[in-house]
Amino acid sequence: MFRTTTGWVVSPTDLVDTLECDHRSALKSALAAHVPGAPRPEEVDTLVAHHGDLHEKAELERLTTLFGDDLVRVEPPTADDHSLAQAAHATAQAMAAGAPVIYQASFHHPLTDTVAFHGRADFLIRSDLDPTTGHTRPNAPTPLTYEPWDTKLARRPGPAAVVQLAAYAQAVSVLHGHTPQHMHLLTGDQHTHTLPTAEFTPILTTVTDRLLAHLATEPALPTPTWGQPRPGCDGCGYATWCSQGRTAARHLSLVAGLRTDQATKLTDAGLDTIDALASAPDDARPTTLPRRSFDQLRAQAALQVRQDTTRTPANPQGTVTAEVFSPEGLATLPAPSPGDVFFDMEGYPYHSRQGERGLEYLFGATTEDAQGHETFHAFWAHDRAQEKRALEDFVDFATARVDADENAHVYHYASYEVDRLKHLSAEFDTREEEVNRLLRENRLVDLFTVVRKSLRVSQRSYSIKYLEPLYLDSARDGGVTTAASSIDAYAAYLAAQEAGDTDAAANVLADIAAYNRDDCHSTARLRDWLETHRTEQGITDRPLIQFELTEEEAERARKRAEKAARHAALTEPLLEHVPSDPDERTPQDQPRASLAALVGYYQRENTPPWREHFQRQSAPLQDLETDSNCAVPWQVHVGEWEEPTGRRTKARREVSMRLDRAHPNPFTTGESVHLLHPGAPGQAATTHPATVTRAEPDALTLVETAHPDETVSRAPVAALPGSPVDPKPKDGALESVAHTAVAGLPEWPHHPGLDVLRRLPPRLHPPGPLPAPEQGDLISAAITAVDRLDHSYLAVQGPPGAGKTYLAAQLITHLIKEGRSVGVCSTGHKAVENVMAAALRAAAHQGLEVAAAKRPRGGKKDPDAPWEQPSSQKVLANWRTKRAAQGQPVLIGGTAWGMSGADTIADPLDVLIIDEAGQFALADTLAVSASAHNLVLLGDPQQLPQVVQGVHTEGADASALQHLMGEDAIIDPALGYFLDQTRRMHPHVCAPVSDLSYQGRLQAHPTTAHRTLGTPTAPSKLDPGVYTLPVHHTGRTTHSPEEVQAVVAAARHLVTEHVTTDPDQGPRPLTGHDILVVAPYNLQVRTLRQALAHAQEDTPALEGVRVGTVDKFQGQEAAAVLCSMTTSDAAETSRGPSFVLDRNRLNVALSRAQVLALVVHSPDLLTTAPRTIDELRLLAAFTGLVTAARPWPHQ
Repeated sequence: MFRTTTGWVVSPTDLVDTLECDHRSALKSALAAHVPGAPRPEEVDTLVAHHGDLHEKAELERLTTLFGDDLVRVEPPTADDHSLAQAAHATAQAMAAGAPVIYQASFHHPLTDTVAFHGRADFLIRSDLDPTTGHTRPNAPTPLTYEPWDTKLARRPGPAAVVQLAAYAQAVSVLHGHTPQHMHLLTGDQHTHTLPTAEFTPILTTVTDRLLAHLATEPALPTPTWGQPRPGCDGCGYATWCSQGRTAARHLSLVAGLRTDQATKLTDAGLDTIDALASAPDDARPTTLPRRSFDQLRAQAALQVRQDTTRTPANPQGTVTAEVFSPEGLATLPAPSPGDVFFDMEGYPYHSRQGERGLEYLFGATTEDAQGHETFHAFWAHDRAQEKRALEDFVDFATARVDADENAHVYHYASYEVDRLKHLSAEFDTREEEVNRLLRENRLVDLFTVVRKSLRVSQRSYSIKYLEPLYLDSARDGGVTTAASSIDAYAAYLAAQEAGDTDAAANVLADIAAYNRDDCHSTARLRDWLETHRTEQGITDRPLIQFELTEEEAERARKRAEKAARHAALTEPLLEHVPSDPDERTPQDQPRASLAALVGYYQRENTPPWREHFQRQSAPLQDLETDSNCAVPWQVHVGEWEEPTGRRTKARREVSMRLDRAHPNPFTTGESVHLLHPGAPGQAATTHPATVTRAEPDALTLVETAHPDETVSRAPVAALPGSPVDPKPKDGALESVAHTAVAGLPEWPHHPGLDVLRRLPPRLHPPGPLPAPEQGDLISAAITAVDRLDHSYLAVQGPPGAGKTYLAAQLITHLIKEGRSVGVCSTGHKAVENVMAAALRAAAHQGLEVAAAKRPRGGKKDPDAPWEQPSSQKVLANWRTKRAAQGQPVLIGGTAWGMSGADTIADPLDVLIIDEAGQFALADTLAVSASAHNLVLLGDPQQLPQVVQGVHTEGADASALQHLMGEDAIIDPALGYFLDQTRRMHPHVCAPVSDLSYQGRLQAHPTTAHRTLGTPTAPSKLDPGVYTLPVHHTGRTTHSPEEVQAVVAAARHLVTEHVTTDPDQGPRPLTGHDILVVAPYNLQVRTLRQALAHAQEDTPALEGVRVGTVDKFQGQEAAAVLCSMTTSDAAETSRGPSFVLDRNRLNVALSRAQVLALVVHSPDLLTTAPRTIDELRLLAAFTGLVTAARPWPHQ
């Protein structure tokens, strides 16, 4: 950013500054305007910049060799209007002349009368050329234009690089008249990232508007001159400036462990500094902040303030102190033992391409002999194969230490190391049993948890580096001293390796090893220091070590071993001759690798919930308070235990909990949970099963059960999620399909599930492509295709309101007429019953009698169900056998558990219809395919995604339709049909939804245009369509009272309208039953329900408004949808922008609307600073949606 005689000149870097941090942008503009006192940013990453220049020059040399003198170089302009215009003119001339490549292409054009844009792209390459070969590309995009290419050293570029590229792409359209379809990043690993321009350009509009709005004001320093902590602080030249400013202002962010939402509550209550919090009286507590949390934060602030009073210029750190507030954590420390290991890992987050994880390149550990001599053990990894080996070697090393010393433990600090061991063992499918053993025997000791449960430290962070003054005599030195510098150092190692400088590379690794050894040494000394505190506090309790398995555990271990042997018998032949590197595989290799990964899907999917369960048992209570899946009460009342009677073998009692409204109850009536009971000092906590009998936003009533000899008198301290659902018999069915595949290797059998796995076009009889729809009749074409299926599948992508259920009903009645047995399967009972009910209605309309059956949900028969309700799978099988003997085709329904049972596999269905196949796991698809000759997949992966908990590789975590479609928004016509017309949404609602999720290909049926608001004599001021209502608020995460008020006001107005949803019936009063309100968080949902219920007192027409998260409303519709985005800044939420701005969830929310959709949001939501390219893509999509929407007129 600089000024010329005519005004401001801004660059793509200035747009990035605005995107990442408005405060940084304001400081830079003040500096450019020579405002007195404006700070100058520190230089950041000079080494990276140097290597980036080398990377760019290497690409220039390559392109020069390829294109010779035809490559045009534009000389860099000076910072004056004439030179800038000349450079842009030279670029335009090169474009007009058709130059194949333009290096350092220069742009300069006005944005306003006083602000111009200037940028220089690394390369512009003509869109019809392949820059790898220099040849003309087949099917090159038209019209001919130039595509920007930028070189970036990082292997995994961030949003900043993409925003710069998007700015260049937009500048090309200004200069050349045509917007390039694609833009490209060439990263340091020589990989090209090609990005669709249209996905990111919407963000430029809002970012540019924000920057222009700021530059239109008088140049001045922002007040205060320091900014709030943001993700963009990492790598910012003003990071030190702002940190020092926050320190001088005594900002609340100085309080260790303070969350953003807690800071907002404290600030709203007038406690906006660490000193105010430290001295706050009890009655100053914000009502929305639990007393336990307030007391903990106040005590932490007070301890830090005492340290601050000891800081001097000669001793800026001051005196670090610690105080023990509970024996709980210290009592969990095992006794020191000679075999103990002190463990730390180093990771490089930029190893992989976008969307993949980084590399865990060093597993470091120290051990000590009887004389206290320390030995450092380093397990290095510089690629994926070495990473797997390093994992195996370290786990073998750790288990060998435990085998040699039954009292040995592995100590680490914070959860990173254990999380990585879990993740890597699952991903590589190796040493899982050994890692599980270390976890089961509590051999992995997290000293961070010990500290959190027992001590309060006066530092501003609980990072181990900040604790070291308490137990180490001197500060660290050496080439690497922080986690961030270790990342920089590893980048330097890679650069040295690529440059062939082996000596420099070895020196860098030596520095990293020394840093890692220091971390391990620090962990050991921290353990010793904590032992000292145990002695000083008189704590003698130690955790018990379980050396032998119980009979129950031994039986589980035996079954795991048997399963592992079965899996190995399947995966080994599947993976024979399949390269481990995906880039080296043939198209025939990938399905084998995927099937091998799917064999262990259910085991990997069930492992994380159990691990989380045991982790929660040992977690500090304040961690459970912030866990959205748990409920921590502030008051508990327990009844008397009732002894077992009759057939009841367990004792039971009633438990009542009062909960904090700020952390809403995540459970529902009828749900099974675990109640947490703390153990005696040093002993593990225990849990009892319980069933929720009443669930309110701030209260839970449960029935707790226990064996009579395991009852306890004390009250539980938390409610935890229940046990995961047993996958049987799905796992066995999937194994049978894999066995079928293995038996035929190297050939593949004709099998519907395996065809899906292989992404083959549906196999038809007679052979040929899928029938083309005649006159757009997709229903008839799909039915014809199913008739011709030859042990294969058909996929149908059905967007909201496109007639997916209607197609299923017509297909089922057709198949029944043809004498074929049909099954319906889905992710849940409700979806299955919805399809079956539609089919039976269609059959009744046609005068067709259908024999139908489905087991009842939860074993309770529904008296209104129009089908038979067998009590068990065996009874259902007998029912089918009886109908078959009579020559009667049947329709049966069930979830994946029912459809993968032995009885169903023994008598396969002719056709199995899988509804919601966009959320139905690929593993489940293969499992149920054992029960059918042919499959029909109905669904839409552009709506709610499949829920996955485990770590899966080779695409095993995909749903059936996700697997078939990959990254495509629309299914390949060779694989199935896309239902391209919705009968739900008005065209003005459909268009933005179509642009958001369906590349503009979803159209509204002409009849939907008759849906409207108002009457012929009293037309409404509201036209059908999507509206936006910005509501200002800050610091809101899962609850926004401002948006609650706005939604209620909008609903009040809507019930004054008339609506026409059926043109044959004409206008009618719009009521609460016509309104659906969606919010992303349960707390906001509950507050909205209460506010709307209260509003009914003076507006009775609001009765019937449905309120919930999108998960509750898939398949439903309403005349009007009100969507509360709730959060102020998506980056501040625990789930991040990937949840709040999720395109699929927005699609489901908006597409419920028949006539009108209103998006209520904070304007600051558009200023969320994305941390990844995926988050930038989501932000751009949301930005495009709301900027294209109409402003809500009733404010």
